[in-house]
Amino acid sequence: MITMDREISVKQQARRRTKIYLFIIGAVVVAAFGFIQFRGMVEPSVNRGSLTVSIAQAGLMEATVPASGVVTPEYEVTISSPVNAKIEQVLFNAGEKVLAGQSILRLNKEASLLAFEKLNEEQHVNRNKINQLSLGLQKSLDELKTQYSIKQMKISSLETALDHEQSLLAIGGSTDENVKQARLTLNVAKLELTQIKNQIDNQKAMMQADLKSLGYEINIREKDIKGVSDKLKNAAISSPRNGVITWVNNKIGAEINEGEELVRIADLSSFKVEAVISDTYADEVKAGRSALVRVNKTDLRGNISNVQPAVENGTVKFSITLNDKNSKLLRSNLKVDVFVVTAYKENTIRVKNGAAFNGSEEQKVFVLEGGNAISRKVKIGESNSDYVEILSGVKTGESVITSDMQDFIHLNKIKIK
Repeated sequence: MITMDREISVKQQARRRTKIYLFIIGAVVVAAFGFIQFRGMVEPSVNRGSLTVSIAQAGLMEATVPASGVVTPEYEVTISSPVNAKIEQVLFNAGEKVLAGQSILRLNKEASLLAFEKLNEEQHVNRNKINQLSLGLQKSLDELKTQYSIKQMKISSLETALDHEQSLLAIGGSTDENVKQARLTLNVAKLELTQIKNQIDNQKAMMQADLKSLGYEINIREKDIKGVSDKLKNAAISSPRNGVITWVNNKIGAEINEGEELVRIADLSSFKVEAVISDTYADEVKAGRSALVRVNKTDLRGNISNVQPAVENGTVKFSITLNDKNSKLLRSNLKVDVFVVTAYKENTIRVKNGAAFNGSEEQKVFVLEGGNAISRKVKIGESNSDYVEILSGVKTGESVITSDMQDFIHLNKIKIK
């Protein structure tokens, strides 16, 4: 029996096409929904709460380099022993306040007094030496002057004798030999007179030289005596001004050598900062430059007052004079952070400094846009511990992620949850 295919009606064909279309549309919807769900599962994202964000703002920018410092009293004096002595009494201890002129220590200065008396005795001996030398030299000088006068009279007599012999020779009453002898005797006497005169001159010069030498010695001794006298006066160790004793040698009976430290006194009403910085930044540290001293999150301004020229252990030491040197935040020996200001700019775009910035002049950062973090290439200017200057790539009012984003640096967009 032969079976013939039935012709499908137009209505059935339309129904079949509708089913196919619905199936395709359903498959597309399912696929799209699955793709969206899959994308949501694999698309990188980060929790908003784990991010540190800073809003870009216009403001001034101070570029700084870091250093460290210690707060020290602006005025601190060390008093050393003026003489060799023993500590006899301690009137004030460390931590106590003293007024200008108040005695702090009493020293037993018996040894120095003995030395002072010895110097005085030596000086008396030197003065006696001068008197004895003056008398002896004057006596020798007087004797020479007497000899000189006698020789002058003898020369006058010899000149008369020579004239007499010459007169006798003229009348035949003498000989040439007698005249020659008289003239020779006269010449010898004149030479002897010259010799005595030279001795007188030499004696005067010697007298002056010896007296001058002894005078120098006496002057030196006078200075020594005055020096010891002044030291003995200063042996009552007293405070040169109002302050607080930060250290005192309180060992009663201890023998102290001249120049040995006894007391340190500080004025704790005003302070300065002694700082050190890596020699990498040595060229940035100059006298007169501004500096910031951070004490308990508060910045105190000041200026570099002096810089030590030598580099020690890879660091440079310098001092900072504070504008508010009487601030209640300051304490002696308090360790502080120091920032030396190297540049100053106004009207810059800045964001808070954070781990996102690596020190490069150009780098990628992420800026919040809606629910995403979008990668931006920015150009960095000056920076300090608080802020970073943005030269390009970010506008005022935009939110910049400042926390570490190194794990996402290869991405252009991150979803924020």
